[in-house]
Amino acid sequence: MKVIFRLVLALMSVAFLFKEVPAQVDQSKENLPVSVKDLRNAPAKIVLDGKSLSLSTYVGRDFMPGSWGHGGSPLMVGVKVATFDKQAFPSRARIDRIWVLFEEQIWASDYRGVPLTPSNSNKEGWIYCSNSPVCEASVQGGPQWRPGVLVDVVVRLIDKEGKHYLIQARRQEIKSSV
Repeated sequence: MKVIFRLVLALMSVAFLFKEVPAQVDQSKENLPVSVKDLRNAPAKIVLDGKSLSLSTYVGRDFMPGSWGHGGSPLMVGVKVATFDKQAFPSRARIDRIWVLFEEQIWASDYRGVPLTPSNSNKEGWIYCSNSPVCEASVQGGPQWRPGVLVDVVVRLIDKEGKHYLIQARRQEIKSSV
């Protein structure tokens, strides 16, 4: 488990700005409003351009001595959206936002960072998923919620027409490396 966690940490080398938000998530001109109800009700599986997709995650914090000090690392999340038929993603689909929900708290961000697979991004940093049956992204710098608690992770995908889709992985345990 420690080896896997270290690999995930190595892949999460770029910090992203996140913030905890109350009931309504902040919006930019490109983003549609998303309510807490929308996030909580997001399905575990979606169909985007005729392709069935599912979400898996890794959520964790690092408590290795010397790495982060006494309090451990901020929350880190890796997401993997996969097609059921193992074929390529719909053309020009992209990840643009990731939310993590813990009780009444939400950690949220626009995802415009460095992808795990650099060939899938464009100059704006969007994570395009069309070259592979699996689309991966990672974020770090989140709150210091305690290991062992369960969180819900929601990812927003946008198709080539600009339509937004939410997909959720419920009850994901925050892992700890020691």
